[in-house]
Amino acid sequence: MDVWRPADQQLAARSALVYVYGGGYESGNRTQWASFFQHLTSQGITVFSMDYRLSTPTDPSWDKAAGDVKCAVGWVHQNAARYGVDSDRIAISGGSAGGSLATLAAYSADSDAIPASCDVDDTSVRAVVDFYGPSDLANLYAGTPSTPVRGSLEQYLGGTPQTQPERYRDYSSITYVDENSPATLIIQGLRDTGVQSEESTNLASALEAAGVENELLLLPDTEHAFDAAFGGFANQISQARITEFLQEHLID
Repeated sequence: MDVWRPADQQLAARSALVYVYGGGYESGNRTQWASFFQHLTSQGITVFSMDYRLSTPTDPSWDKAAGDVKCAVGWVHQNAARYGVDSDRIAISGGSAGGSLATLAAYSADSDAIPASCDVDDTSVRAVVDFYGPSDLANLYAGTPSTPVRGSLEQYLGGTPQTQPERYRDYSSITYVDENSPATLIIQGLRDTGVQSEESTNLASALEAAGVENELLLLPDTEHAFDAAFGGFANQISQARITEFLQEHLID
């Protein structure tokens, strides 16, 4: 885990965000998205960017990765005072596979079905920022036009929806949505050729049906991983809304 702290501690908002990177559950690392972290720290938010166990062709990580995310959130709770953070002001965010894991950890905080991989008590978060994360893994498998995405799901879950239906269901964040789920901002490009926009619209509908505060920001003509170009037009739009969302749910 890397910790990004506001340069001016007098401006620190006593708020934290745990970030989960994407990479198809099989690649990536915690050093990604530094520009985003710097943007957050300029608002007084302390960022905890974490690693988690990735899948390999011989070692699916479906039973490890989400537990690692919950472990990280619990660790931030336990060490909040050390970093000048209010443990009631912790959010989580992630993109693509990281968005899937972030929402899964957030919505299953009270569920024993997805245990933390370390000894922690509180894994709750106050808010979620989800960048184009899959919410229903069987639906993603059936609907994505991307052969590599289907291959990543098979490697992560150890099979297809036909051979491992329980894993596809139990490790989909939409399975755990209920009235206690945290407020969620979902950001989705409408030209995403990896994770179809239906993954985000269905999640927003489930949150709405459960009475959970949520917002779905749909970006026209925008591909997967658009936020890698931090100064791009789509990302400028999304960052402005993220700033407002976190100000409302994390800082105020």
